[in-house]
Amino acid sequence: MTPDSINPYRPSVTISEKNADTVSEIQFRLTHRLLRHSEAKYLIQSNSNRLMLGSMLIITISTVIFIVAMYSGTLSFFTALIGTMVTASTAYLALVHHAKIEIRQNLKRHGMEDGAVCSITMNDDSVIINTPAGTYHWPTGKLRTYKTQKGQLLIPREPIFLIIPKVNESTRAQFKELVKAIKSQTRK
Repeated sequence: MTPDSINPYRPSVTISEKNADTVSEIQFRLTHRLLRHSEAKYLIQSNSNRLMLGSMLIITISTVIFIVAMYSGTLSFFTALIGTMVTASTAYLALVHHAKIEIRQNLKRHGMEDGAVCSITMNDDSVIINTPAGTYHWPTGKLRTYKTQKGQLLIPREPIFLIIPKVNESTRAQFKELVKAIKSQTRK
């Protein structure tokens, strides 16, 4: 046998033979569930300092109310417990309410809604996103990326995000190649 004979265990094209500048375009459909999951991750990443300080303040106030309620009696303790839980959850939601409204408006304006078919690819210095509302270029130098359970979250400087779902219309290798290319450009 010759060394060039067909080997079923050897890939047909090696990585060095591939054109490194071309990254596959990945097409996917956004779902309500995917958008809400991504929104939660976005809010945690973009408002982390405010959420941390707000949470610490809520915990401190709740602890003070519990201590005061313990000395006041059993009925007031349970009333204080329920009251602080409701107040804490309301305060926590109020911390992100404005950001949540703004992000949903920006997503809608960019055409990233439930059922929208989007595609993403990359060139030398930007990520190119095609949505039903148009084509958008996000410079990779101003892009943050986060890995989530459902895919890769991309966050530019403006209040918007894009999730590249793991389950999409491309192969797993194409997804990994695009994510790797985006991460390598954002680290520069």
